[in-house]
Amino acid sequence: MLEKVRTFPTSPSDEQIAYALKHLTYARIDNWLDTDFNTFNWWLQIALAVFCLVVWWRLVDKKRLLELTFYGFTIMTVSIWLDQVGYELGLWYYPVDLIPVFPPSTAIDYVMLPVTYALIYQYCQNWKSFIPAICLMAGVFSFVLEPLLDKFGFYVIIKWKFYYGFPIYIAIGLVLKSVVDKMKAIIACHQGQATK
Repeated sequence: MLEKVRTFPTSPSDEQIAYALKHLTYARIDNWLDTDFNTFNWWLQIALAVFCLVVWWRLVDKKRLLELTFYGFTIMTVSIWLDQVGYELGLWYYPVDLIPVFPPSTAIDYVMLPVTYALIYQYCQNWKSFIPAICLMAGVFSFVLEPLLDKFGFYVIIKWKFYYGFPIYIAIGLVLKSVVDKMKAIIACHQGQATK
């Protein structure tokens, strides 16, 4: 298996990798300035990000702002990490980035996914309503949004199928809800002990 992955006769040194990454970053910045920045698709991503943030601010339960923001940031962190893995493995890429440095940055990872998941988390507090809502969201993102992003040039698939994302979207929501719910329970337990 590893023999298929190796592309060099000997492993490059850490210094050689750092040097190559630096030059790759400079190339990405030049490419971004020439092909992404200030284009229609770039402005559309900016508009999408602003729209999602406005919707978030209008709908978010301000009493639970810290909890919902934490859930959203964990979603964003996992989304960015998974996107970076897919990008590095050559499964897909994004032709238009918001900013020209790694990780590839899109309004989807930084704003749309976190806001969507957090609003589902807010409105569907019990598992009975949360699970179907996350499954519906996963279906919309996998079978509607991703194909549209691909069709309009925001997302280019190399070795990926849209349906691969469906269970991943569900797993992200379920696992992170479990984590945040557990953290809430731990905090509540310790706050109860502190008042005794």
